[in-house]
Amino acid sequence: MKYLKKPASTGRGLTLTEILIVIGLIAFLAILITTYLRSQILKSYDARRKAEAKRIGQAVEEYEKDKNCYPLPNLVICSPGNGLTPYIDKIPCDPVTGASYFYEHEDAACPKWYRIYTKLDNEADPDYLNGIGPNSAFNFVYASSNAPLVVEAESQTTPPPGGGGEPQTDFYGCFSGVCTLIQWDPNRPGPICDPNFQNPTCYGQCSNPNNECQPWNN
Repeated sequence: MKYLKKPASTGRGLTLTEILIVIGLIAFLAILITTYLRSQILKSYDARRKAEAKRIGQAVEEYEKDKNCYPLPNLVICSPGNGLTPYIDKIPCDPVTGASYFYEHEDAACPKWYRIYTKLDNEADPDYLNGIGPNSAFNFVYASSNAPLVVEAESQTTPPPGGGGEPQTDFYGCFSGVCTLIQWDPNRPGPICDPNFQNPTCYGQCSNPNNECQPWNN
């Protein structure tokens, strides 16, 4: 009885060098994909920030039409977020930090202008402004048409304290009914608690226990 002879294999295994090349290519592609996806996620967050700042601004404008003043900061915070009802159902928080968007206004009990600041991740965004707002901590602003112009940090010949486009500002919060100086948190960026005010009187808002300054990351 004759047995068929198994043909000899003509193939060869991958060498160590070839395996390392394949692994390197896979790792490189994985890095490219991860970088691209992260970039898209950051852009989506920035788009959301810009849209939400505009939504808050529109609610603030509707408030002004009824009250003849723009609101004070204790009404423009995202927790509990009902300060501008019925003009907006819920004031949104930053999608990443969960903090309120920074609301600045004319230093008056009845403000006549406002600005809403946030910090974008994408420096290539067409609306990106370098080092604007209090402590030069922001790079995007939505403001009333009559608000003073903001100044970018790089356009200054002599940077103010803090190194950016606008001077440092003191902030105050209500603690047990007393308006008290509070610190700035660069990680937010912004004051360490909400609501906060840019006036040592807190515009008389400390008599209301609901205006006690609460840590923004709680």
